[in-house]
Amino acid sequence: MVAVSDASESVDPEELQRQLSDIKGAMGLAEQYPGRARLWLVAGLIIGVAALLVQATFFLYETLGAAAYVAIWGGFCVVAVAALWFVSSRLPSEEAPPGAPSWRAVYGSLGAFLLAATGVTGDAAGQIPGLDRALLYFGLVIATLGLGLLVTGAVLAAYRVRRRDRLVFYAGGAWVLLYASFIPYVEALRYLGVGLFGILFSLYAIAAYVYLTRA
Repeated sequence: MVAVSDASESVDPEELQRQLSDIKGAMGLAEQYPGRARLWLVAGLIIGVAALLVQATFFLYETLGAAAYVAIWGGFCVVAVAALWFVSSRLPSEEAPPGAPSWRAVYGSLGAFLLAATGVTGDAAGQIPGLDRALLYFGLVIATLGLGLLVTGAVLAAYRVRRRDRLVFYAGGAWVLLYASFIPYVEALRYLGVGLFGILFSLYAIAAYVYLTRA
């Protein structure tokens, strides 16, 4: 009994925790947090469908009027923020290591940033022609989604998710931000960019899900 007691007392809790963290750090997102990889499919579907619906009304600005179109943009913004909030509520939280940031705080901050960035345009946005004004607003939403992916990849490092899986979020954030920056300068994207983004994001979400669950 004494030997057993001595053995238990010789265990270093900090060393044991470090070893467990190293083991978890070698695991993928789907292995470490089963079911979380499906969030890519959920986000891809929600954002893809919303973008396509917005694109369907893109050429009706003059017909719908400014007020109706602002309502459509607002709806797209709400869907994007709701998607981020939904994803944050399903990401690992109860298993959060000490000091890991809150997902809802992270995504809530992104939503607040989007609203603030929209407000910063102020009266200047009203002086921009309808198409360019729409591109400004939708571009901000798309860029915020890209930023959200980059931040997600960075935060997952605190949850000991292996770097290989976090690269999916970094790569996704990078191409989304790049896409948003090119929308005003490519003629085809000026008219079809939002709908095309919805298709591309849905395809990337499917590819990301396959990558995370098959790796």
